[in-house]
Amino acid sequence: MRTGPLGSTLHVLRADAATIAALAAIDWNRSFRRVCLDPAGGLITLMAPSRLHDELAAILDDMVDLAASTLSGAVKGLRTARLREPGAPSGTGMEPDCAFYVGKNARAYRAALAEGREAADAFFEKTAPDLVVEVEMTNADEQKIERYGDLGARELWRLRHRPGDEIPEAEFLALRPGARPRRLTASNVVGGLTPGDVREAVSGMRLSLTRDERTAAIAGIVRRRRRASVRVHEETAPYPPDRGRG
Repeated sequence: MRTGPLGSTLHVLRADAATIAALAAIDWNRSFRRVCLDPAGGLITLMAPSRLHDELAAILDDMVDLAASTLSGAVKGLRTARLREPGAPSGTGMEPDCAFYVGKNARAYRAALAEGREAADAFFEKTAPDLVVEVEMTNADEQKIERYGDLGARELWRLRHRPGDEIPEAEFLALRPGARPRRLTASNVVGGLTPGDVREAVSGMRLSLTRDERTAAIAGIVRRRRRASVRVHEETAPYPPDRGRG
């Protein structure tokens, strides 16, 4: 057992695929709210999240929901999503703090939900989230990053809270199956939002705000990012032809 950087209780174990598949029959969620049983990666992670962990996850969930709907057109959050390869044993998989479909995948998933549970489940099984978020990762969790890429997620946001840091650092990583993660200065999925924007949203003073105050603060960050994106577009757009010259 170990304590994570935000005070969560973590159990990180290694085992072979057959053992992990057998362990999936146990209802781990009775004792741990976050469970990762990954036969392909040989990883077992059991977490009882701290209050601070949950607060930060809620802020990021709100931020992506508002930013993606404003900057990328559509978003659908996936609560307690468990990501795994097709055919993997039931109860296994990777469970990020937050996961989202953005843009066309969000619209397609909503359409599948309208058709019914079977259509929605089938869509989820074949379509990985565009964005996954991890609030608290230890060194033992590092292999989870590439596993998210192997499972088809396009981008990972994570917070890194080191001892002595007042505000967690945010990191955006582009993911691709079979490739090393690539650090991003701005999100490819959520309308150019930056790690600095996320760091501002989760700064210490934000934790003391009410839900409405927090939403208003996040909305201000999103409006500023939208104005910046419009300004860049206007500055880089080609000039129209001069029709006055013959």
